[in-house]
Amino acid sequence: MKKKPTIIAAVLALVAFAWIVSGQFASPDKDAVKELKAVEKAKEPMTVRVAELRAILRTQTVKITGRTEASRKVDLRAETQGQVVELYAHRGDRVEEKKPIANLRADGRPAKLSEAQAILRQRQIEYDASDKLTQKGFRSETDKARAQAHLDSARAAVELMEIDIVRTTFRAPFDGIIVAGHVEIGDYVKIGDVTATVVDLDPLLIVGNVSERHVNQITEGLSGTITLIDGSELTGSVRFVASLANPATRTYRIELTAPNTDLAIRDGLTAKIEIPIRAAMAHFVTPSVLTLNDDGVVGIKTVESDNTVKFRAVEIIANDIDGVWLGGLPDKIKLITVGQEFVTNGETVTPVNGTARIAADFNS
Repeated sequence: MKKKPTIIAAVLALVAFAWIVSGQFASPDKDAVKELKAVEKAKEPMTVRVAELRAILRTQTVKITGRTEASRKVDLRAETQGQVVELYAHRGDRVEEKKPIANLRADGRPAKLSEAQAILRQRQIEYDASDKLTQKGFRSETDKARAQAHLDSARAAVELMEIDIVRTTFRAPFDGIIVAGHVEIGDYVKIGDVTATVVDLDPLLIVGNVSERHVNQITEGLSGTITLIDGSELTGSVRFVASLANPATRTYRIELTAPNTDLAIRDGLTAKIEIPIRAAMAHFVTPSVLTLNDDGVVGIKTVESDNTVKFRAVEIIANDIDGVWLGGLPDKIKLITVGQEFVTNGETVTPVNGTARIAADFNS
């Protein structure tokens, strides 16, 4: 009778042990199932949003801020001295090439010219006589040479007086506008004094400075569009590209010429210059789709025909307000617009059509 409680206790202990053991092993089975399900779920292709884009022909331009300038500017200086007695044109007047602007008083120049001409006639007679005597043997070659020298000197004196008389009239060096008049009637001018400043505004010059990055892409003869501060536009042609950089800015001066037949455009106006340098197929996208690979190369991620991700390096051709222009891509691409940060090159994904944040004007 004493053995029955002992047997019952042993049975209860065995049952408790079995229950505890069954609980210990049940938990790992459940965790394993959960982990297995997580792995299976992770193996499912990730869903990404894509947009199908087609390349567009885009002309790359160099944009420069510049200004208008006169194509020529000359300070008309006196080449002889005297008093101003006549003014034919004043500041603001248009002048034609070789037309007189002012006259100096002749003073004794005509009389000196007459004297020089008389001496020249005398020297000519003396030379002719010396030549005949030399031919007959009555004069030496030395005497003839002396007569020739006197004749040449007299001829030079006449030419100098004629030149001095011509210089008493100041003439316009080219068609242009007098922007500054420095003399009035009665003024006495000396050699080197500025009498007027003449500028040529047709053609008009538009100048700017281009960076060292683009200077080799701009050549003489290229056409450019010039937009003035009032919104008016001109078409110009590159006539000069500097070979030496400005040491302070490391930029290069360029010059374009544009017609200005009515002279309505003034010197010194602010102008925006756009010069097309290259036409190429490009894609327009928002900067948010750009990414970097492990080597730090800028690119985008696309979905290929087999639904695998491909990283494609790109060339940023230009920046616009709404996005960037990319080169170096196929004509048609399936761009990943959402989820590109979470997928890797070569990974299989499930693409879902969406809309990239791109300009509708370019990819509608």
